Amino acid sequence: MKHVISKSAGILAAAALFAATAYAQGQAPAGDGPPVLANKIALPQGASARLLVTSSVFSFNGQLDDKFTQNGDNMSPGLSWTKGPPGTQSYAVLAEDAGVNRHDPVVHWVIFNIPSTTTSLPQNVPTDTTLENGAQQGKNVRGSAGYIGPKPPAGQTHPYHFEVFALNTRLNLEPANADRSAVVSAMRNHVLSSGEIVVNYTGK
Repeated sequence: MKHVISKSAGILAAAALFAATAYAQGQAPAGDGPPVLANKIALPQGASARLLVTSSVFSFNGQLDDKFTQNGDNMSPGLSWTKGPPGTQSYAVLAEDAGVNRHDPVVHWVIFNIPSTTTSLPQNVPTDTTLENGAQQGKNVRGSAGYIGPKPPAGQTHPYHFEVFALNTRLNLEPANADRSAVVSAMRNHVLSSGEIVVNYTGK
């Protein structure tokens, strides 16, 4: 019995260490939801630094204001990130809800071919398929281009992962066909670095 208790304590200690390490690296656990891409994608051998992603309108693991949700103005929040490593040709951003019990996250934003000279997105990005700087927006969970804000069921708190990927190429995709699956497939073997910021929102 002592051996079983000792073994169980060891497993719990290891789990606690894993969770603490995840928070230290800027990665929040997603409960029973699916793993998001930024936390599981394999980076090139020798890559040591992840992108630091921040926002001027929310803090890591904080609460998202209503105006960035379907309960408010449904505008995209501002994001910033550190410069990608040498060889970065473009950036891609995914915003995903990992707080649901399904195989894939719910996708709230797909934007790619952000120029390598750009390390931020302003608030309220237009929902055009192609932006002035050449960035392109794919399909969200509703099948439309651009950002769509969270709207979880009333009383449920979901974590929203805003993920940024530094790529060594531009993606040859038509926005009309660029859903999460197409973008993830096109990014495969081209990700030099990635990072994310997580924010929570409770349904009303």
